[in-house]
Amino acid sequence: MLLFPVRVEDAEVDRVPAVSIGIAAACAAAFLLTWVAPRNPDGMRADGFREILRYYEEHPYLAVQPRFVYDYLRPEARATIEQMHEKAPVTVDEATRALEQTHLDSLIEDFAVAAEASPMRRLGLVPARGLLQPGWLTHMFLHFGWMHILGNMFFFYLVGPLLEDLWGRRFFGAFYLAGGMMAALAHFGIDPRSPVLMAGASGAVAACMGAFSYRCASKRIRMAYMIGWVRRGTFLIPAWLWGGFWFAGEVFSLVSHSSEGVAVMAHIGGVLFGFGAATLVDKSGYEARALAPAVQEKTTWTQHPSTELARAALDRGDQRAAAEAYRTVLREHPLDREAAIGLARIEQDPAPAIPLLQNLAVRGDLGQAWIMALELGSAFDPDRLPDKLAYQLAGATEAASDAGDLPAQLEAAIGRRKGPLAAKALLRAAKRCFAAGRDGEGQAHLDAARALPDLAPGMLAQIDAARGSGGRPASVPSAPPPPDGAGRAVRVLACRLVDLAEDALHVGLASGETRRVDFNRLVGVAAGVVASAQGAAILTDFIVSWGASGEVPAAIRISGNQLGLSSLFPGVPAKEAYAKFLGHVLARTAGTPLPSREALAKGEYPRFPTVDALNAAFYRNARG
Repeated sequence: MLLFPVRVEDAEVDRVPAVSIGIAAACAAAFLLTWVAPRNPDGMRADGFREILRYYEEHPYLAVQPRFVYDYLRPEARATIEQMHEKAPVTVDEATRALEQTHLDSLIEDFAVAAEASPMRRLGLVPARGLLQPGWLTHMFLHFGWMHILGNMFFFYLVGPLLEDLWGRRFFGAFYLAGGMMAALAHFGIDPRSPVLMAGASGAVAACMGAFSYRCASKRIRMAYMIGWVRRGTFLIPAWLWGGFWFAGEVFSLVSHSSEGVAVMAHIGGVLFGFGAATLVDKSGYEARALAPAVQEKTTWTQHPSTELARAALDRGDQRAAAEAYRTVLREHPLDREAAIGLARIEQDPAPAIPLLQNLAVRGDLGQAWIMALELGSAFDPDRLPDKLAYQLAGATEAASDAGDLPAQLEAAIGRRKGPLAAKALLRAAKRCFAAGRDGEGQAHLDAARALPDLAPGMLAQIDAARGSGGRPASVPSAPPPPDGAGRAVRVLACRLVDLAEDALHVGLASGETRRVDFNRLVGVAAGVVASAQGAAILTDFIVSWGASGEVPAAIRISGNQLGLSSLFPGVPAKEAYAKFLGHVLARTAGTPLPSREALAKGEYPRFPTVDALNAAFYRNARG
C-alpha cells in the first residue's frame, strides 16, 4: 500500500512566500551545480573504483582501508569484501604482500583525494570532521539525485510557505537554518566519528513539519492511497495526526535499522526541534507579542483613496460620483471587493463583481462567493453571469444553507442560453424542484432540457430517467409545499464563529473554509431566541444586504452554540458573555440593530416559536 500527502486543505497565504521560494531556488541551484553539471558528482571516478575492486579481487588477502569501505561502498558491497577477506588464504611471501598492500593503499588514496575534492563532499556534512566545517550550514542545500530533492521540496512546499506567512520572513528563515543545524547535530550525536557524508534538506524540512504539526494542528491534510492497481483514493486527516504518524515511522526506522543510508536521526531531531520551537514561540507569547503584529504590519491592505470618496458620495446621496470613484478603484485593483460590490449595487448589474466572483471560483472558494452573492442583493442577476460561474455557484449548495431559489434560478438562466452546460443545469434544477415538491416546475425544466439540440445519449438517458420517476423513487411521496412566504423572508448563510477581531468576524463555512466579515460591511445585526426540541436557542444574524425591489434581505447566521463564547470570554457566564460579544459588534458597526439597539443593550431578546417566525418578524418589512 502506498500512502502520501497531496496538499494542505484551505491553504492560503497573504503575501508571496519569498523566503520559501528562495530556499527552494537555492536548493535547485546547488543541485544543478553539484549533482547535475559535474561528470562525477560525488568525485568517485568509475574507472578508479573498478581498478580498486579488480585489484582486490586478485589479492583478497590484503587489508582494505576502513575509510574506503565505510565511506564509498554500499552495504552489500561492503559485506562482499569483508566475506572475501575472511576466506582468502595468503599465497605470497611477506615482502610481496607488503608491496601489493602499498599499491592497493595508493589506489585507494588517489581515489579518496579525487572524491574529497568534489563540491558535494566539500560542502556536505561529515561528522568525523568535527564542529568546524561549512557542512553544518551548506549540507541542507545539497541533494543526492532527483528523487531526493523532489521529495524534500514537495514536503517543504506543503508546510514552509504557511509557516512563513504566520511567523514572518526573517523569523522563518532563521528557524529553517536553525532547524537544519539542530537536525544535523542530532545525526552527529549518534556517531561523531562517522566518516559518512550527509546532505539534504530533510532535517530542516522535518523541523518545519514538527512546527506545522503544532502551530497548524487543526489544518487538514489531503492524503492519497494506492493499493496495488486495484484501489486508490484520498481522505483527510488533521495535521497533528499526519505529523505524528510520520514521526512514529521515523522512530520505528531508527530502532529497527530499516533505513540504511538515510539520516533518520536527523529527521527525528528536526521534528523534535520544530515542535519544541513552535510550542515555545506560542506559549511564551512571542508570536502574539512580536511576530503577529510584524506580519500584520507587512500584510495589512491599504485602502485606495477613491474608496473613501465613494463612501462620502454615498453618504450625501450622490450615486454618480460614488460609481465613478469605484470605477477608479477597479481600474487599478479589479478584485477590490468593496468597489466591485458597491458599483454593482449602484448599477444593478453584477458585471463589476464578476472578475472577483470568477477568481473565487477558480480558487475553489465558493463559500466566499456565496457571501458576495448575498451582499450583491438585487444586483445579483443570474441571467448576467457567465455560464460556468453560474453553474459552479448553483452546485455549491453546501455553502449556503438557505439560498432560497437562487440555485434554481442560476440553473434556469444557463438553460435558457442553450450553451454546453444547459442540459446539466436544467437537469439539476429539475431535481431541486422535485426535492422541494414542485413537480410541475421540475417537469418544465426537464422538457426544456429534452428540447435542447445535440444531446449526448448519456444525458438523454439521465433526463428520461428523471422524467420517468418524477425525480424520486415511486415509493416516496411528494413533499408538501411550504407555507406561503415561510423561510423566504431572508436568505441565510449558516456559519460558526472562528475568531472575533477588532474590526471583523472570522466565520467558518459548512465547507470547512474560514472567511472574514468586516463590521463596516454590515447593514444590520439581529438577535432572537427560537424554541426547539433541545431547548431555546439564540440566533444572531449579521445582515449584509437589505435587498431591493423584489429581493429579500441576506444574512450570515450564527447560532449560540456556534459562537464559542466560553473560549472568547473564559470564566464569564454564558448570558454575560453573549452580551459582551454583541456589545463588541454593535460598537463597531453602523448597521441597524434588530429589534432595537436599546433592547439588545439591555439583553432583551425577542422569543419566537420557529425560525420562520423570527425571519418574518425581523425581515418581512425590514429595511435599513
